Amino acid sequence: MMDLNYDFCILITTYNRGNMLYDLINQIERQTGNQKVLIIVFDDGSHQNYNLDKPNIKYIKFFPNQGKKKYWKIINTIFGYVRNINSKYFIQIPDDVQLIDNFLNTAANNYEKIPDPNKICLSILTDGRVYRHNWTSFDSIDMGDHIKTQWNDLCYISTKEFFSQLDFKIDEIPMSRWNHDPNLSSGVGQQISTKLHNKNKSMYHTKTSLVIHGDHESKMNFEERKNKPIITI
Repeated sequence: MMDLNYDFCILITTYNRGNMLYDLINQIERQTGNQKVLIIVFDDGSHQNYNLDKPNIKYIKFFPNQGKKKYWKIINTIFGYVRNINSKYFIQIPDDVQLIDNFLNTAANNYEKIPDPNKICLSILTDGRVYRHNWTSFDSIDMGDHIKTQWNDLCYISTKEFFSQLDFKIDEIPMSRWNHDPNLSSGVGQQISTKLHNKNKSMYHTKTSLVIHGDHESKMNFEERKNKPIITI
């Protein structure tokens, strides 16, 4: 399966959201059409095993649950898989989003429309954070069809260059990150954003979110998201 050429490789992270996961996969499959799509599910130790026995789906389960403080290990594994996958586009999404109609084509078209030779990714989950700097101290710029933000929050479309620019790996994030503030995020998005920004690679967000994220409980950063929910626009 990994030796084939795909139009899209969809990377889904999941934990204890079986109904949302199945619904998301069904949405992807309804939109696939004639495109060749590979779905890889990375399960961070859910209490149940999911029935995902299909030729176009690969299911990888971690045990025990890695959680926020070891999320870098899951992303490191994802990046390792990507190294051996031939796909025109890669899309990473969490299990708790829903897709707009014609999501795959819309995401690809939006990415291709960015007239920037240094573009490296287009984030497709857009909320109020896009209008302030985040991790890189870069003030967002309205580019017309897109917003140049210079940060990535692990819900995006890219080509394989995104991963190769990061050497197909994530560095270990020390536990000392949370010594003074246990509500800090996993640090993965911050690491990715900082590295790519320092390489002068351009990171964008769509003006209108291509995925729908509601005000529901976070599995990884409960307290922070309870106080600062992510509501897509």
